[in-house]
Amino acid sequence: MVEVPREVLEALDRVREDVDSIGDSVKDAELRRAIKYYIETPGKMIRPLLLLLFAYTLDAEGLRDRRIINAASILETLHIVSLLQDDVIDRHEERRGVKTPRALYGDAMSIVASDWLIAEAVERAAALGVDIVQYLANVAKRLSEGQALDVKGQRREAAELKTAPLIEAAFVMPTLILRRRDLLRPAAALGRALGVLYQYSDDMADEGVKNDMRPLIDEIRDALSNIKRALGERAQPLERFIEAVVKRALEGTLTVARL
Repeated sequence: MVEVPREVLEALDRVREDVDSIGDSVKDAELRRAIKYYIETPGKMIRPLLLLLFAYTLDAEGLRDRRIINAASILETLHIVSLLQDDVIDRHEERRGVKTPRALYGDAMSIVASDWLIAEAVERAAALGVDIVQYLANVAKRLSEGQALDVKGQRREAAELKTAPLIEAAFVMPTLILRRRDLLRPAAALGRALGVLYQYSDDMADEGVKNDMRPLIDEIRDALSNIKRALGERAQPLERFIEAVVKRALEGTLTVARL
């Protein structure tokens, strides 16, 4: 397991508490259960973790900013939306050995739950400003385009759009919230390349794409170098984490590793 600063882990606990409350106000019991299903069976929360780690890299005090916690919760909410929709599209009865919401509550309820969570994400994003809302709208469009390519069986073409936008957002949102637009370009490049690496390691791990990973890893390290030049030693925790991700990807263990 990669060492992550204590402040980041404490902030991640606050995000978990925040996300846990999502859907509590929904009156219809079945809809509420569908909304909260993946909330109550959380994964590694890699997107919130990356956002918090990058916010800490930009400004350690930024983790005290309620907007950063909210941004991390939005990313996890949108990730859950993608899971609900992916289950319906691919007709998943199980995900990692556990029944999916569509298997328990049906396709229609899963779609309605994803709609509710999208509305929750929009409502939360509105509190962060117009720039964040516009950026996340663009993220959502790219995710939809990636899912469409995946539906058509164009998995390689979908790789840059299906997973990468939300991981890119983990790096872009802190630069907007903490007013570090000077780092917007390398932050976006780092997140985008890292997201494609995750996609390759997940959906395409069985297709022998290690050679395709090399250019991505070069992109990741180039973007990280630009960030290091601007931030100096403050970038070390981020660098250690990213290098661990790269190592796991090359080993073929990234998506099952507890980073």
